[in-house]
Amino acid sequence: MKEFAEERLRPIMINFFEQIAREGISLHLDHVPAYNEKAQFVGGKVINFCCFTALELLKSKEDFEKLSSIIKMAADMKMETWGILNGLSGLYRLKKAGLLEQIADAKTLDKLKKSLDWRSFVDVENHYALIHKPTNYYGVAFGIARHRELLGWDEEGHSKNLLERLEEHIEQFSGKFLFMDETPGEGRFDRYSILVPSELVSQLLGTGWEVPVKIRKMLKKSAQIFLQLANESGVGFSYGRSIGAYGDTAALEVLSAAAVLGDIMSDEEMEIAYGYSVKLLEHMVDFWYDKNMGSVNMWEHGRRTDNYRNKNRILGENLSLCMQMVNSVEHWEQSNYDGSGQGAKALENYPKMLKTLPHFSYIPFAQGEYQRGLAIIRDGHHVWSLPLISGGQKYYDKDPYMPVPFENLVLQGVPECNHGQLVPQFVLDNGEILMPIVYFKTISASEKDGCVEVLCTMDGLCRMNNGIFVNDHTEFVHSLEDNSIAGNSPASQLPQKAEKINVTTCYRFEKNQISREDRLELTERYPIKKIRLVCFTYSEQPDRNGNTMNFKEGIIQSVHAEGYDTCELHNAAEDGSCDTPHGRFNYEVVWEREVRAEEDKFHISWNIVYQ
Repeated sequence: MKEFAEERLRPIMINFFEQIAREGISLHLDHVPAYNEKAQFVGGKVINFCCFTALELLKSKEDFEKLSSIIKMAADMKMETWGILNGLSGLYRLKKAGLLEQIADAKTLDKLKKSLDWRSFVDVENHYALIHKPTNYYGVAFGIARHRELLGWDEEGHSKNLLERLEEHIEQFSGKFLFMDETPGEGRFDRYSILVPSELVSQLLGTGWEVPVKIRKMLKKSAQIFLQLANESGVGFSYGRSIGAYGDTAALEVLSAAAVLGDIMSDEEMEIAYGYSVKLLEHMVDFWYDKNMGSVNMWEHGRRTDNYRNKNRILGENLSLCMQMVNSVEHWEQSNYDGSGQGAKALENYPKMLKTLPHFSYIPFAQGEYQRGLAIIRDGHHVWSLPLISGGQKYYDKDPYMPVPFENLVLQGVPECNHGQLVPQFVLDNGEILMPIVYFKTISASEKDGCVEVLCTMDGLCRMNNGIFVNDHTEFVHSLEDNSIAGNSPASQLPQKAEKINVTTCYRFEKNQISREDRLELTERYPIKKIRLVCFTYSEQPDRNGNTMNFKEGIIQSVHAEGYDTCELHNAAEDGSCDTPHGRFNYEVVWEREVRAEEDKFHISWNIVYQ
């Protein structure tokens, strides 16, 4: 890890520092102005990144003078949430080094004291309620309040209240499973639900606090998930929003925070976590960093991310990802896990240690009116994630939240879109579409003779109200402006249920193949016109044989569907709505059949064979 940081990461970081210092407010990255109105966090991220780089990597008087000018420039920028936290983290670095007043003049610090405040998105009078933010922002507010106290800008107390408010939310909506629902009980469990405890641990340790028992327990559960996801490719989280590069650093952050606490993982788990972390770091630079762009690439050459992380934020995203890698390396160093001794042994043993991980695990997230959970299945080099989650308001109908098996670079969802990847669609006469998602009454998972079976029952279908009927083979393309808003959701954004439909869905994972079988019974008549299924793939050289589509090149070798009359192939390579975080799909396969008016029972299925 030290070698990686010194040889691979350091040159990138120094180059960004020099660009920021040299070009000032006129800086462009890949033809995008670095400082623009949609880059709402960039000022604070610049302060934090440049403080670290000047203090830890450069250390010269000339570079401290450059840093002074950079902070003065950033102080005039609008500051929001994560940007505020980043800015304060950088200033606290300077304070600990005894250089804050030397590098930042009194006028600049006065500006920052006013703009770097958590009260811009927290209502103190309303029991410290967040103002239109999802619950992971309690951690952001806590970090801001704690840093302000350490800088002497506020009296002690607010940070404690904010941490207590966060713990109240965990108690109310997470229950015994200790995974954070990103919404007020709507059931959204995604990357943030797993990541939040590591962010809190970093803030707590970085500001001299003890880590509460509940947060330690949360982190242990999160670390267990990422240990189960460990792989040789160095890829991380594969579903939900804000994945891609951030899906990889989520694994880095969780495992390094668990390592630094010291009593979260066993010796064997530490070996796996270290080996996985090195693979993740290498993948970050080898795959995500584009030398020709001089930037991380999450937006070009067939790659796509959420609008929240749109390309207007290009500078801030580069700086954030660098700092997440830096923080992970620092945590491993603080854990006394010796890179040349234990680390070298861990890397050597890593492929062998992966084989000791369980073939199958199921992690429950919630168990109330509806159940939520995640199944992880390991098959050779493949690691599949099957999320059975609603997504909550604004996300329940998006591809990255569909209840289908995900694996980066194999099967993925298109950010912000609903094509309905691998979930049957029931199309009504008026064009409305019903799908079996969201309403999981029961979930059971088991393994027998190498076959993993996940069985779900649902008591209704979801009305895909926000879908836009585009054409015959790409139905729902739906974009959002802001991923950060949450709270009391308007009814139009919440899932709407089509009642009196009983659904049983069974997933089977066997050696080199996955299947899904759906049985539906309607106890009330719905004007269903047709049933439709789509599958997007990176594979190439297709060859259709009845309802089976075979591929001569690629990981997916064949996709077969039962219960449909037609099977068609569409070229997705020229369709911008078919981009994923890791690249554009090559083909879309579509199966359909007309429904007879008297039909009230349906039995449909699909099967995927992969190498």
